[in-house]
Amino acid sequence: MTHRILIAGLFAALALSPLAASPAAAQDLEAYLERQRDLSLLSSLFGELHHIRRTCEPRYEADIWRDRMKKLITLEEPEEAMREKLVAQFNDGYRRAQRRFPGCSRDARDYAAARAATGDAIIRRLTASLEEEEPLTSGAFRVQPDGTGQ
Repeated sequence: MTHRILIAGLFAALALSPLAASPAAAQDLEAYLERQRDLSLLSSLFGELHHIRRTCEPRYEADIWRDRMKKLITLEEPEEAMREKLVAQFNDGYRRAQRRFPGCSRDARDYAAARAATGDAIIRRLTASLEEEEPLTSGAFRVQPDGTGQ
């Protein structure tokens, strides 16, 4: 009986909450959850690439992907629980790639290239709202490929 009262109370609280009353708040929550999923996927992907690229190109890419993971965490400034989740995702991705590709091979390189393309798509989704606010290609001053400003 107490369990039913608790559940009924939870439903009543949800029905009265601003989140239930506001479609915009629900969209904000969905966008937040999608961002968290993308960050988790990106962290896992960085872990995979860290192992493969470190195995295949140790002189050039020794810690590039670990450094990118650190930068991601620095830029995102996640709460501690999310930070721990992102680090765990990175480590899981690393171990998964380590089991699948114990050495450098053509398959490992192809897989890394495909994962990098997936990462590009995730990064585009994560940064899309920034470009909507202020397009990166517009402005009074742009740097041209030759290094001059326009």
